Amino acid sequence: MATLLLRTVILFLLAIVSVRLMGKRQIGEMQPTELVVTILLSEVAAAPMQDIDMPLINSALSVLLLVALSILSSVLSMRFGRFREAFDGHPAIVINNGVLDQNKMRALRLTMQDLMSSLRQKDVFDIEQVQYAIVETNGTVSVMLKPEYTPLTSSLAGKKAPDDGLPHLVICDGKIVEKALKSCDLDLSVLKKHLKKIDRHESEIMALTYSKNGFGTPIEKKKKENT
Repeated sequence: MATLLLRTVILFLLAIVSVRLMGKRQIGEMQPTELVVTILLSEVAAAPMQDIDMPLINSALSVLLLVALSILSSVLSMRFGRFREAFDGHPAIVINNGVLDQNKMRALRLTMQDLMSSLRQKDVFDIEQVQYAIVETNGTVSVMLKPEYTPLTSSLAGKKAPDDGLPHLVICDGKIVEKALKSCDLDLSVLKKHLKKIDRHESEIMALTYSKNGFGTPIEKKKKENT
C-alpha cells in the first residue's frame, strides 16, 4: 500500500510539473495538439497507479517525452505558419457579413443547434444580429454583431456605429499572412507601403490588423530580456 501511495504522489507531482511546462493554455481552451498530449499524458500517468508491477521509470520517461513533443510542437507552430495550419487548422468564418455559409458549416460538421448554442454563450439569441461568426481552431466561436446591435458606449452616444468590417491579421509573429491579404483584398504592395510609412519591417511586428477602416495600430515585437 505504501508503495502504491508513493508512486501516486510521484506521478501526481510529475503531471503538475509537466502541465506547468506546457503552458497555461493547457488548462484553458486547448488546440488539437494540446488536447491529444493532455489525453495521452493522463493515460500514461494512470497506468502505473493501476499496475504496481510496471516500472515507474517507463511512465516517467513517457511523460517527459510527451512534454518535449508538446513544447517542440509549440515552437514549430510559432515559427512556421504551414506547420501551425497542418496541426491546428485555421479559423473558419461561418457567418460572413450577415450571411450564413452553409457549405462551411457542412465542412465543419457544425449543426445549427451547435451554432445557436455557441451564440447563446456569447449572449446572442438572434442570429440575424450577427455580422460575423468565426469558429476558432480551439472550437470556440467568436462573434461580431451588426453595427445597429453593437452595445452603445459613451464614444458612440448619439452616433451610428461605424461598420469597419472584420479585422484581418495581416502580419502575425513577424510574418505576412498571405491568406489574410486575399480575404480583405489587400495588395502586398499596399502593405509594404504602409510598413515603409511607419518605418517598420514585418519581422519587427508581432501583430498588425487591417479592416475597412484601414490598418490598426501595430504591436511590435519585444526583445527577449536577459535573465
